[in-house]
Amino acid sequence: MDNYEKNADKVYNAVEKAGGVANRLQIGCWIAFVNLFLGGFCLWGAYAGYVSWQLEQNGERTTGIVTRLEESSDSDGGCCTYSPVIEFKASGQTYSFESGNASYPPAYDVGEEVSVLYDPADPNTAQINKWSERWLMPVILVPAMLFTALILNFFLIRSFWRNDVVD
Repeated sequence: MDNYEKNADKVYNAVEKAGGVANRLQIGCWIAFVNLFLGGFCLWGAYAGYVSWQLEQNGERTTGIVTRLEESSDSDGGCCTYSPVIEFKASGQTYSFESGNASYPPAYDVGEEVSVLYDPADPNTAQINKWSERWLMPVILVPAMLFTALILNFFLIRSFWRNDVVD
């Protein structure tokens, strides 16, 4: 019976070791997925900041008019947030764009004049020339994603080295 117990212990240890390797592999996959996900949002915020900075450096200012409010509802069917659609003239042509910021109640009224900053090389790249319209998203998104990545990586890497079970 002594030989049987030794063999059973060997099998148990081998299964336990394989389970630990599988668990570390799972944690490693979670670390990669979380970092790619948060990195994507961080890059999105950095790109939005870059576009705003480029418009600040090279853009031209003009006056636009809010022509309509685009209505959006949430996934639960709740209603509604409104984003302004702005029309402006550049190089003798009329251009239109929808603001990336939506709000309830609407931040702008139809017919309201707003300052617009646009790229003279590509007037389709335009933003309302207001700090909250241009900088709020990158200023919030990038630090939030970096902070979230820092916290999640701390706990996931700690779990990896402790070989804790992740559910």
